[in-house]
Amino acid sequence: LPSNRKRRHSYRSKEMEDPDDNVLVSETLDMLEDSDLMFEEDETDALTLTDLLGFLDEVDVPNALRKRTKIWGEKIKHHRQRIETRLKGAHEHLKNIKNGLQRRGKAMRKVIRDASNRTARRIITGDSNKKVREYIKEPPVAKLIDCVSFTLGVILLVSAEFVSLTAPQHFWIFYITTAWAMIFTRIALWWGGNFKYFLFDFCYFGNLVFTLVLLLAPTNTAFLQVCFVWANGPIGLAMITWRNSLVFHSLEKVTSFYIHGAPPLAMMLIRWFVKDTPMCDQGGCVLSWFNWWVLSISGYLFWQVLQLVLTEIIGKTEIQTKGLQTSCRWIATHPKMPVHSISLKISRYFGIMGKEEKYDHTTWKTKVIFISFQAVYTMLTLLPCKILFESFWANMVYLFVLYIYCVWNGARYYIHVFAERYTLQFRGVDSKSQSQAEPAETKEMMLKNGELKLPHDDKKPKAHSATSSDNPLPSGRPNGTSQSDAETTSDAQKKVQ
Repeated sequence: LPSNRKRRHSYRSKEMEDPDDNVLVSETLDMLEDSDLMFEEDETDALTLTDLLGFLDEVDVPNALRKRTKIWGEKIKHHRQRIETRLKGAHEHLKNIKNGLQRRGKAMRKVIRDASNRTARRIITGDSNKKVREYIKEPPVAKLIDCVSFTLGVILLVSAEFVSLTAPQHFWIFYITTAWAMIFTRIALWWGGNFKYFLFDFCYFGNLVFTLVLLLAPTNTAFLQVCFVWANGPIGLAMITWRNSLVFHSLEKVTSFYIHGAPPLAMMLIRWFVKDTPMCDQGGCVLSWFNWWVLSISGYLFWQVLQLVLTEIIGKTEIQTKGLQTSCRWIATHPKMPVHSISLKISRYFGIMGKEEKYDHTTWKTKVIFISFQAVYTMLTLLPCKILFESFWANMVYLFVLYIYCVWNGARYYIHVFAERYTLQFRGVDSKSQSQAEPAETKEMMLKNGELKLPHDDKKPKAHSATSSDNPLPSGRPNGTSQSDAETTSDAQKKVQ
């Protein structure tokens, strides 16, 4: 029923299809007009079916109209339930179709991925069941990769020198191309391994920012000055912190050296060897305090929050279950690193860590210490940037020291580590093949002289060996052996060698 008298009269003027209904409605409206019942205005000016039925229960309405109204209400309720049931069934059916399509798509993608992996394995390794990561560790392939890496490393160094001397204003293009080629190669090698979250360290974030600024805002003085500060501050000095070394045959070491060493060189060339450099504004070539500290620290804090979200919220479960490495975990588990030893000494000095307490990368205490130490380290590395920005020779000497440090580390690696490690890397395989090709008579002679044990010899009770050299005599012969026995043993050893 409408809530005002004018609309009530409009119902009276309408003709009903059923004459009996017309009479009943007219009598009902006449009764309502004569009664003292007051209607309240509603903003929507509409009544629901429940309100109508409740009203009919309270008002003396003819039974025929009451009965007809209830029948209409039941029919409407029944149809509404049928519509809701059908809609619910249609919704469940669509949901099942969606889930089925997702399962089929996932299965199809897996089949395509497995087929492509098998094809790639067959092309690269010759066997569709052999993984590429296992194939490249085999001695012939590993040696070939080292030779290729050495060649490309030398070509990269010579090319960088050529571009920086002949076209310093275009070196940033060379830097972006080569740096991201190496970064994408590292992503392909690390993404499925334990070092996945190393890709979110500040050096990679800095290279991304350098690329965006050089491509999208190459004339923005403030952004370029921040890039200069980052490149010569925390990223450049990271070569010393992480002990980068120029080892040409190692793709990992060359990549680490390049992503830390190329940005300072690119920023230096833009600052000193580009005419009308965009790093300087109309006020002169002066590094402003706002760009030096406020913008630089703000960008660093943005990266720090982003890294915490990635490692402590999004990837926390994956890091814990798979034991993946992060920069915090790596430093905490390597006591020989300068960052580890220095931060631990400072923490113990101020009572933050106990005298015998060690770092535990799973606790927030260790994480907060490293986050705080890295923030302090970053601010300390920003201190010399103003001198480097305003003094040509200071910038030259600074880069010279950084590069000489990496070259020196590479030289020490080749002399003290590589010479023996590279030989030992394949000695196990060579000795195994050599032992398989030994003549039977040599093995018999070794067995006769006690140099080769049979499998069942371990089951015998152990006794003091007559040829044991634990307590050698002054003559140098094994204890309890004669001169002839010693000579026979020596001859056998020479023959085996």
